[in-house]
Amino acid sequence: MKIIDGHVHIGKWGEVFLNYKTTVNQAVEVMKNSGIDAAVCMPADAEPNLKLLNESYDRKDFKFYFCAWLNPEDAELDKFLEDNLNKIHFFKVHPSLVRKRITDYSFEKYFKIAEQNKIPVIVHAGGWVQMSSFVFPLDVAEKHPELDIIIAHLGGSTPVMNIECANTLKERKLNNVYLGTESIREFDFVRRVAEIAGTDRIIFGSDYNLGLPEMYITVIDSLPFPVAEKEKIFSGNILKLIRKREEKIKTV
Repeated sequence: MKIIDGHVHIGKWGEVFLNYKTTVNQAVEVMKNSGIDAAVCMPADAEPNLKLLNESYDRKDFKFYFCAWLNPEDAELDKFLEDNLNKIHFFKVHPSLVRKRITDYSFEKYFKIAEQNKIPVIVHAGGWVQMSSFVFPLDVAEKHPELDIIIAHLGGSTPVMNIECANTLKERKLNNVYLGTESIREFDFVRRVAEIAGTDRIIFGSDYNLGLPEMYITVIDSLPFPVAEKEKIFSGNILKLIRKREEKIKTV
């Protein structure tokens, strides 16, 4: 079964994770040893986009799909996107670390770029609900129906948040929203979220370099679903988004 890790960080973190860092070579070794076939890689918060793109793009030994870190306060971001857009498959927004809700107006121009170029946006959701509640990316998805959004961590840092996110997504019927499993270890709540939202809304991720893929592959393997449904989670759902993006790249 093909496995794509939909949420991999590479590089250096700031103080929030005690300046921990890993290299692309280390990431490749971990991915291969875990049975991962490809991965969506994004910088840690203190790693420049351009540095990671240069180190990960077109590697011969492993397939990375690059995810650009969006911080509206980054003076180099706009030029980086202008120069490298056709090498970028995803955008990442971490509201808690950039101290801006995803609904902040400063992100709007990047959402327009994403919509026009079929670039999915991965959004952190966590316990700081005033800044990173799953409700905010759902609001953005409703405002931008052509924008695909992946809400990370199944919508939050606790099972209660995960279930609430799944129920809200189902109620709002937003077909452009997916939920990432990265760093969720409570396997029975992954099952419950998948049953509520549907397996076609769930995308596997490990949150490496903060988590190891093998830890979370086991969670998906444990789900009492047919192989075809697990395959959607492991690779099928994210491949649909990647193919949409690559079709757009071909037309540019």
